[in-house]
Amino acid sequence: MDEPVMQPLSPADETIVTRHRDIIGPCRIRLAYTDDPAGQKMTAFCERISELLADVSVVRKPAEDEPPAIHISDNMHFQVVPSGKLLEGFLMALAGHDFLNSTDFGVNAGEIQQRIGLPATFKMYVSVNCPYCPQALQRALFLAGALSARVDIRIIDAQLFSKAARADQVRSVPTTILDDRFRWTGVFDLSEVVNIMADRDPAQLGTDTLKKMIADGNAGGVADLMGDAGIIIPGFFDLLTDPKWSVRLGAMVAFEYLAERDPGLSRKILETLWERFDAFDDPVKGDILHLFGVLDDPELTGRLQRVSESSESNAIKQVASEIVNAARK
Repeated sequence: MDEPVMQPLSPADETIVTRHRDIIGPCRIRLAYTDDPAGQKMTAFCERISELLADVSVVRKPAEDEPPAIHISDNMHFQVVPSGKLLEGFLMALAGHDFLNSTDFGVNAGEIQQRIGLPATFKMYVSVNCPYCPQALQRALFLAGALSARVDIRIIDAQLFSKAARADQVRSVPTTILDDRFRWTGVFDLSEVVNIMADRDPAQLGTDTLKKMIADGNAGGVADLMGDAGIIIPGFFDLLTDPKWSVRLGAMVAFEYLAERDPGLSRKILETLWERFDAFDDPVKGDILHLFGVLDDPELTGRLQRVSESSESNAIKQVASEIVNAARK
C-alpha cells in the first residue's frame, strides 16, 4: 500500500495564506533547492504558496554547496517550512511588511539606522512548534527591514537542520546568534541587541558577515573596515584560505583594495599566511602566492624565489616562478 503524500500546508495554514492574499502584491520567492528531505519540503511548500497566491512566483535554482533555503529578499532567508504563527511572519515579510510601525520593541527604525553602521549576520534557530519563536522572528524581521543593506537574517529549523544546530551548540529554541559571537536564548530584548550591535568593534565581525559583504559585491567595504580601524579582522584569514575557490576569489579582491590603501596592513596578512603556508593544500597555496604578487614587496618576492626552488609540487613551484619573473619585468 502506498504511503500517503504529506501535504506541504495543513488546512489551517492554507487558511492563513489565503487570509493574507489581499496584502501580498506581485513578488518572487527565490528557492535554492536540493533533493534531500529538507529541500523537497521547501520545494513543495513554495509550489503550494504560489498556487494559493497568484501574484507570487517561484524562481528555482540548485543550492549547490549551500543548504536549501527560501530567499524572500536579499537579506531574509528561511531554512524552515513555516507553519502557524511562523507562517504569518513569513507572509508579512513576503508582503514587504517589516514591522517598522511597531512600538512594542522599545526602539524605532530611525534610531537603529542612526546607531548601527557595521554590517551584521544573524542566525535564528526555531521550531514550528515553539510558542516563543514567532515573537523572536518578529524582532528579526524588524531588524531586517530597518537595516536592509546591513543586516542579513537566516531563520533555521533546528530539527530540519540538526547538524547545523549541533555545530552552533543550539540546545533550545529560539536561539539567536549574531556574527557567530553573541547569542541569545529565548525572545531577545531588541534594545539590548541594538546596543551590542552599535558598540561592536570591527574585529568582532564574524566570517559569515564578511562573506556576505563580499558576496554582495562589497569587497571594497571589507578593505575599508580594516583600513579605517587599522586592524586585520580575524575572520578575513578564513576567507582567504576557504576551501571554496569563489570565496577565496572574493577575499583576494578585498585584499587588492587593501594593498592599495594600506600596504603595511596587507604585509601583516601575508606574514601570517606565510607562517601557516605548509598547512594548506595546493589550490590555497597558489592563491596565497598570487597575493604576494599583488603587494609586490621585494623581500616577499624573495620568499617566492625560495618556493620556486623548494620541494613543493611542480604546480606550486611554477606559480612562484611566474610571479617572480613578472616582478622582475
